[in-house]
Amino acid sequence: MSYLNWLTRRESALPPRFNDTNSIMKRIYSSVEPYQEWKNEFGEFNKSEFGGVFNLEFSPEGNIVVAACEKKCVLLFDAVTTNHTHKIMEAHTDRVNCVKFLNNRMFATCSDDTTVALWDIRQLKRKVRSLHGHSNWVKNIEYSTKDNLLVTSGFDGSIFTWDINALTEQGLIYQKVFHTSGLMRCRITPDGTKLVICTTGGFLMIVHELDLTTLHKDLCGFRPLIYRLMQMGNQYIPQAAKFEHVFSKKQKKNRVELVTDFPDEDDAEVILALQIDPQGQSLLSRNICHDENSEWSCVHDINEEPFDITDQVQECGQRKRKLGSEADDERSEEETSDSPDDVHFNFNRRRRLRSATSPRVVSPPPPPPTSSNVLVPQNRSELFVPDIWAAEVTVQERAMRQTRSRSSSSVTGYSFVYAISSGVLPATVNRTANSSNNPEIVNRRYVANSSSEESRLRPGSPNILSPPSGLVFVPREPPTEHRPIHLTPMRTKERNIVQNAKKLMYYIPESNKGKGFIKEPSFSSDGRIISSPYENGVRLLGFSDQCSEYPRNNRLQTVKPEPIPLVVIKNISAHSDVVLSTKFSPREPLLVSGCLSGKVVWYHPNL
Repeated sequence: MSYLNWLTRRESALPPRFNDTNSIMKRIYSSVEPYQEWKNEFGEFNKSEFGGVFNLEFSPEGNIVVAACEKKCVLLFDAVTTNHTHKIMEAHTDRVNCVKFLNNRMFATCSDDTTVALWDIRQLKRKVRSLHGHSNWVKNIEYSTKDNLLVTSGFDGSIFTWDINALTEQGLIYQKVFHTSGLMRCRITPDGTKLVICTTGGFLMIVHELDLTTLHKDLCGFRPLIYRLMQMGNQYIPQAAKFEHVFSKKQKKNRVELVTDFPDEDDAEVILALQIDPQGQSLLSRNICHDENSEWSCVHDINEEPFDITDQVQECGQRKRKLGSEADDERSEEETSDSPDDVHFNFNRRRRLRSATSPRVVSPPPPPPTSSNVLVPQNRSELFVPDIWAAEVTVQERAMRQTRSRSSSSVTGYSFVYAISSGVLPATVNRTANSSNNPEIVNRRYVANSSSEESRLRPGSPNILSPPSGLVFVPREPPTEHRPIHLTPMRTKERNIVQNAKKLMYYIPESNKGKGFIKEPSFSSDGRIISSPYENGVRLLGFSDQCSEYPRNNRLQTVKPEPIPLVVIKNISAHSDVVLSTKFSPREPLLVSGCLSGKVVWYHPNL
């Protein structure tokens, strides 16, 4: 009835009433049904020929659909007739992970073979160009229309930019603009002003006022994982805190914001998938919990906060210092008291202070199972005192290690472990002997076993990073016993750590069927609906039961509303296997989905 009323008012040249659009869109999206499924030229579906459909992408005009498949091939479809028009067999030498259109005729694909390929739809017999630069699986492709740069990211933790219009004798001009451990996906907003990164550390990173040409300079040396560690432990780490300026609005370009709030029941460990709505107002992520038995889809606001977080931290620090000075005055008055109880209290207090300021005894970390190389400082006069040890593995090796731990009680050590000096511990050691000649210092356990074949960089192997600055590999035998090291504590003023703003707006639990595979959700062209893979089908999710738009007044609110669950508009089951990817057309309410066995299904409204 509301649809007919809307047509009547439109025929009468009357303006639409409030909420008329929501009612119409609700009727459209709630009537979405599957109407066509793809079959091969033999008339029967053959799942062994192409493998699972990992990614789907529409052309900017919405007339072509490209599918990235598990078995090294790329499929092309006519989005109007749903006919299969072309297939590229052996497009890569390994799994094809992602497809991205650069314009109406050019698209790019990336693969587990660590390469990126450029294709022209007018000539699909061979690649336009193959891009080499990543050292591990390439999982994501973006294109910045503002800077005319192709942006790729992979499991090697690196984000590269490629100038496809600048060709030299050595190939395309490319540059590594950012590196972080545990990188999963990166996305760029449609206007090219923001970059969003999701990680295996359970947090998101937003770069505001994005400038890809200066990103490598502005964020050089910044480690989001170490900064997040400082926030979680509430422990001041100088090596992380020196990058506090990247959070301040005084930095005109490439400002950083971390997103760490998730539902109470969702202890997000690995954020697997990431999407940005067409208006660039919100971001959608899908994560897996620590127990690996549940997944969640969360919608966070992407807009920058109207206030400067670093200014609030400084004001908080001033208030703390003021309260601290008042407390010191009260304690000084107590110490002048002559009562026996006060004397006893002051004696215990002074004893605690003496124990806190006396030299501490810190034992080195326990040795790993095997060791053949030891990291030592190049400059023996400056002692490298690490207090953070990191081991990096790919998602695939992490799953293999968990499988081995369930089947056997013994688990092999990590192939590479490296040390990080946070600056919390001092750089001086109280010893009677010269530190440069003391074998106890030289043989400290900064060990990385890099002699095995598995520790080399190759697809599927652990992500090995170079050792910290100022360190070299020196083969040494490990010491037979560990003697304690006496360290003088470093006196530092009380510091205030930047805390992250609340950004979570919507959430919903997901099915964990198809564990180990990444499920790619998508936004509709108007941003009202989210298509989320759910077991052997697709769920259409909305921000309200009326299919309303994402609220755009959140940026002006000083107090953010409490996050609420997403609304299930419709649940559609049209596959016989786990759905891995979904994609909405950029022009109309047309949806396509692909599953693990390679089946492709088309959906449209059935009014």
